[in-house]
Amino acid sequence: MKITFLGTSHGLPGVDRFCSSTMLEIGDAVYLIDGGAPVADLLMRRGVAYERIRGIFTTHMHGDHTLGLLPLLDICAWKYKETSFDCFLAEDCGIEAFRAAVLAADKTFDDDRLRLKKTAEGVFYSDDNLTVTAVRTRHMKEGLYPSYSLIIDTCEGKRIVFTGDLHWGDAADFPAQAKENPSDVIVCEMAHFHADTIFPILAECPTGRIFINHMWFKYDECLARTNEAERTGSLGKPIHAVEDGEEYEI
Repeated sequence: MKITFLGTSHGLPGVDRFCSSTMLEIGDAVYLIDGGAPVADLLMRRGVAYERIRGIFTTHMHGDHTLGLLPLLDICAWKYKETSFDCFLAEDCGIEAFRAAVLAADKTFDDDRLRLKKTAEGVFYSDDNLTVTAVRTRHMKEGLYPSYSLIIDTCEGKRIVFTGDLHWGDAADFPAQAKENPSDVIVCEMAHFHADTIFPILAECPTGRIFINHMWFKYDECLARTNEAERTGSLGKPIHAVEDGEEYEI
């Protein structure tokens, strides 16, 4: 299994970082975790055929995590008619809006091929490659609107935890499963709290390695702290702040 960080920026694109999107490849199948812009272009530039996509899993409806999916859905609707995948969004209003936007642009939407579905707590997707479990968080307006951490278990016995964006300031909704159960990788988004807040939590987690993604809050300071932890091994496990285009075998 390979993980590729397509976009690693925070709420805005940067001069060298696109908005949030991560790709998993298992065999010939492709899965996306979030779909910030310009995910369709980045897949094309990497030579990833849209026909390989089997599932798209979004953590919440904020635009930097989802609005890159509109161009992808649009071109798959009218041009790449061999595509067929499930696309999970956190809210019904998102499903309605995305479908309406594609219809407004090109007057066509094949619901049998481009299956827009709502994420639900617990196991919400499973195929012959992986199972995806959603854990509710409080990122969106103190939990008023749904947001999720995602736990991905593969048929090869690998586990990856995507924390998604967490509660501002304290990361109090960090998924307990990541502390209680072993994982191979934790992808921790760090847009809304300091490294000193999340590092003690991550140190408790029985995981093989940690990737820091979506960094924003006091960026230079937090990046320096992450690089120091990577260099010194102070967390007791490998940690690395990812950049766009980095890829790893898991």
